Amino acid sequence: MKKTKLYVKTLGGFGIECNGKEITLGRNRASKYIQLVARVFSAGGDGVKKEDLQDDIYSEDLNVKSNLNNSMNNLIYQFRKVAEKAGIPGGNVFVFADGVYKADPGVDAMADNVEFTSFINSARNASKEADKAKNYQKAFDIYKGNFLPELNELYWISKKSEDLRTLYEECVDFLAEYYMNSENYEAMAKVFHSASEIDPDCEWQVGEIDSYRMMKDYKKAYALYEEMIRYYAEELGVAPTENMQRCYQELQDAAFSGDQSAQDENNENSLKNGLVEEEEGGPYECLYPEMSASYHILSRNMERHGLTVYLLLLTIADYEGKEIKQEEKAERRMESLRDAINETLRNGDAFCRYSRTQYLVLLTGTGVEECMLVHRRLQDRLKVLAGPRATLNYRIISYADMTAENDNE
Repeated sequence: MKKTKLYVKTLGGFGIECNGKEITLGRNRASKYIQLVARVFSAGGDGVKKEDLQDDIYSEDLNVKSNLNNSMNNLIYQFRKVAEKAGIPGGNVFVFADGVYKADPGVDAMADNVEFTSFINSARNASKEADKAKNYQKAFDIYKGNFLPELNELYWISKKSEDLRTLYEECVDFLAEYYMNSENYEAMAKVFHSASEIDPDCEWQVGEIDSYRMMKDYKKAYALYEEMIRYYAEELGVAPTENMQRCYQELQDAAFSGDQSAQDENNENSLKNGLVEEEEGGPYECLYPEMSASYHILSRNMERHGLTVYLLLLTIADYEGKEIKQEEKAERRMESLRDAINETLRNGDAFCRYSRTQYLVLLTGTGVEECMLVHRRLQDRLKVLAGPRATLNYRIISYADMTAENDNE
């Protein structure tokens, strides 16, 4: 008799396949049916003791503490009916023997977290580095996120999730070092990119930036660095960490090193060909981290002499003053604004790209009236370069304003 094949997905979210077809166990994804399936199959071939299964599933349900045995038996009975209705032949999934719940002998069952752990163990036991990398890569490809994130408030699930996350970090660390030592920087970048998509709050982006630096793809490295810094500042309210600052300094050293060959300087990815450059007689174009540091240093020093430093936040808009949502149009308008800034501002000023539709300009020794005048000049020049319907919104921010905002948070 042909066995029923079940594949249980737990990493990044719950799912279950029966004979290659996705099925659903009712509408409530946080139901005890899901906990039951996940707990039994996540234990692998050894199964799980009935007492442990009861304690985990009903740990938060005080109403059934006095009669756990009946509650568990009823759950198993109801589950079989739900499983059969969902498409599992006969609803036969578990058996209970010698005090342990495990997969029914008529079911060929596998859970992704068990498969993931198996490849980790194979990697650890492999004698050759290439075999280790092969198994770590297979484990890495299986991991899609935290273990049952929809049920993370349950202790056994959060604990399991933490253990699996530690194994995933082991994967990332090994593969990154392996690909770096093999000078396979593209594969190294892919590892860090996938990891940062799963968890953008863990600084995996730094590793991806380092990969692009080693590939001498400085444009991509700087673009990702700016994106990372903005995300941490705006979404998490976190200043650049020591690791990020180290990454930025190494990127600067590599991108502007005098040891670069002429071939590197002619490469389209070289920053010396236009990403960060100082136009002769014009303002200094830099990256956001440089702008932020310069702003705070200048503002503190000039304040002692009664001088001011202002930030002018410029936002491109359509003729009605609304956000430009079309990507290609926005990018063309931003290029025109960059040209307008270079043609209009002084060589003592600085600017950087702040977002998809914004530039940030640093103006020294000016007042509010001069800032407004700068905006009008930029708007006029932008209309010449991009057309009369081009609109430029602005906001003036001083160091005192920012300090006050921070004090109120």
